[in-house]
Amino acid sequence: MKLGKVSEKLLKEVIFKHTGFRRNEVVLHAEYGEDCAAIDLGQNLAVVTTDPITCADAKSGYLAVHVACNDLAACGAKPVAILTTILLPPELEEKDFVELMEQIDKACKKLQIEVVGGHTEVTDVVRKPLICTTAIGSVEKGRLVKSSNAKPGDWIVVTKHVALEGTAILAYDFEEILSKKFSKDFIENCKKLLEQISVVEEGLIASQLNVSAMHDITEGGLIGALCEVAKASKVGFEVYQEKIPVLYETKAVCEFLDINPLKLISSGSMLICTFEPDKLVETLEKHSIKATVIGKIIEKGFYLVDGVHKRIICEDLTDEIYKVRERFQR
Repeated sequence: MKLGKVSEKLLKEVIFKHTGFRRNEVVLHAEYGEDCAAIDLGQNLAVVTTDPITCADAKSGYLAVHVACNDLAACGAKPVAILTTILLPPELEEKDFVELMEQIDKACKKLQIEVVGGHTEVTDVVRKPLICTTAIGSVEKGRLVKSSNAKPGDWIVVTKHVALEGTAILAYDFEEILSKKFSKDFIENCKKLLEQISVVEEGLIASQLNVSAMHDITEGGLIGALCEVAKASKVGFEVYQEKIPVLYETKAVCEFLDINPLKLISSGSMLICTFEPDKLVETLEKHSIKATVIGKIIEKGFYLVDGVHKRIICEDLTDEIYKVRERFQR
């Protein structure tokens, strides 16, 4: 099997056919393209999600909290608490475990959420710390946003810049490789992009407006997120490459490593579909959050437009970061 997320085929033919007893209280079930579930608790919905950290080595504790809470925000839910399962290899030193927990604590305090439980174990089945975070949030009934509700005529908006997470991970985990090309200051600037990893604020702001769908841009990058939303919503999309916001640092790192920034893990950027893009962009920018209209939802077809060239995408959604790991960590 290939590295990365399991295929759409396996999801539909194996995972989604084995989801146990279907409960009436569950209003958002396990579905393709949806990262969260929602459970009816009366006045509000409890929104839950779970996510592992497998792409990063450095700062994995900090990332573990934010990527899980970002999924909640993509549903319009305010994060409340997390549970975290941490599997540690026997050779890990205690000081490294302390640092990992300090990272988790720092991220939770930033988001004003609590660690309410989990499980911690030393085991020889892992080669590095493996963190899996379950996040719990709350949203009012009628305010739940799904990934699967994009409609033809919607405009596609992304916040901040794509591949922030991937650029930072590469700077931390492949610093020695990058130092052959880039200065120490340049690499440090790439690492600092991790500070922009949360999309909780923009998710909660956007959910109060007329948005059709939202999706946290994670593994598979922008292209992966676009394809997931389109397939889940049974629609197509057309995006314009020159409109996609990519930082100079990201472009330089990706060019050096010969990878595509549009397929690089991108926590820190939210994908939003709306029929009122101007209002959304204006509102986000009032909160000092950059937002860019990059394309539109169409009836069918997955297209990336580069100047006069219009090509079909979604053929291979393996995240580019795995290509880098395979090349340099064999």
